[in-house]
Amino acid sequence: MIVNKLTGDQVFLDIRTTYVIYPKDGTDMSQAAIIEQKVAAHALPATIYTSRTETVGINFWLAVLSHTSADILAVELAHEIASMYPQLAKNNYNPRYDTLCQTTCIDFQDTPEPPDSTIDHLVFVCQEKGKSLQDYEGRYYYDNIDPILGRDIPVYIVDTGATLAHKEFDRIRDQVEWIHVGQDIGGGNANDDSGTDPNPDPNLRYDLGKAHGTSMLSLVTGAQMGVSKGVKPYLVRVPRRAIPSDTHGRSGQPTNEDWLEGISKVNDHLAGTSKETRAILLLAIHIPRSMFIRDGTDQSDGFARRMRFLLKDLVSKGVLPITGTGNNTQIGTVIDGFPANYGRKDCDPIPEILVVGGVHSTAFALCSQTDFNQGLPHIFAPGAGVRCADGNCGMWGRAGPGHTYRRATRSSCAAAITVGLAAYFLRLAQIGHLKIDKSPLGLKSYIISEGLKWSRADHKGRELPAIWNGVKLPESSIF
Repeated sequence: MIVNKLTGDQVFLDIRTTYVIYPKDGTDMSQAAIIEQKVAAHALPATIYTSRTETVGINFWLAVLSHTSADILAVELAHEIASMYPQLAKNNYNPRYDTLCQTTCIDFQDTPEPPDSTIDHLVFVCQEKGKSLQDYEGRYYYDNIDPILGRDIPVYIVDTGATLAHKEFDRIRDQVEWIHVGQDIGGGNANDDSGTDPNPDPNLRYDLGKAHGTSMLSLVTGAQMGVSKGVKPYLVRVPRRAIPSDTHGRSGQPTNEDWLEGISKVNDHLAGTSKETRAILLLAIHIPRSMFIRDGTDQSDGFARRMRFLLKDLVSKGVLPITGTGNNTQIGTVIDGFPANYGRKDCDPIPEILVVGGVHSTAFALCSQTDFNQGLPHIFAPGAGVRCADGNCGMWGRAGPGHTYRRATRSSCAAAITVGLAAYFLRLAQIGHLKIDKSPLGLKSYIISEGLKWSRADHKGRELPAIWNGVKLPESSIF
């Protein structure tokens, strides 16, 4: 607000800012044409961005508008748009706040040598009911009818990319395909982890950014830390919006719209439909509904509608989407965010989506949000006490020679570990070793089936049903 020196009147500045505009139906091109015409009358062409897909219509528009113009557009487009709101940097999700046949040979992966140890989360995955973690002596047991676990199973990871120079990716490095969302700050994009500082000089590189995508990829299919070992990764990389530079490494996060557009890139990449699962999608994100509140009004409808549409389209193409519950255990009893909401009983759920909660790998303590009244999570997996690859090269060796790993605690880890397990099961099913329904719903149902999952009780005595790879611990005399 300023004061007019001639009249003394108070004058309010009509600030121009970036608005997000969601159509009610992104596949209705006549509706889209009306929106584009109206927006063009209020915004300069250079400030308008259309998130247009190749196969599933329009996700959203971004336009720099004055608040007055936005108010006018809201009235003019009342029948065409689902929601319109100013894009606020602080309200964007930031991932950096960090029955098997027993007739074939069962093999195991030993605990890596220091400094790479430990693999507690993998021991958790193979822990049989009635056995203690100590019975496994730090080993990860699996069915090796195909010794490369999850071989060639397509896995899409919508995240910050990955630092493929890490030794965890020696096997799969040449198999990675990149799909980019938007452009990095300064233009262009890169095949790296957008959560890191790209400066080639380690003396000038900020070492604060968390390389979220690198960690997720290592838990899915890393040589030491992955549940699977040889999936076909498609890295859908959201852009580097700024260089991580503050004391917590929280700068530079992508926008909520970047995450949505990333999902739509998978829709474009997969053609046709399939009743059988042909790919797995990791969405290690949780975007609370509260991030869409503007002036006390919930503006999430457009975002929520579009994400639901994209996920249902992917399911029809044979994709199993897996996501986490979110991490705020202080709230704990209510989950209200995306994409986890599509698994809630009261939100017209997408039956195929698998929502995973986190527990500690060895203590079994709850470490993620829950909403048991609405059926979430569907299952638990390790979400704390998890060791994963650190994609921030600036940190390599800081804790001693050879140290390129970090500890992680989030439902993101639980989701990534479950994706690795899903790929492992799907490969066994493809080669006829595991007799299950291979549809996305069938694969989800198997992972959470009563015959497979079993409950580890936490310190409060709560039963938390968790994943298991179905492998029975061999008699010690076998080895």
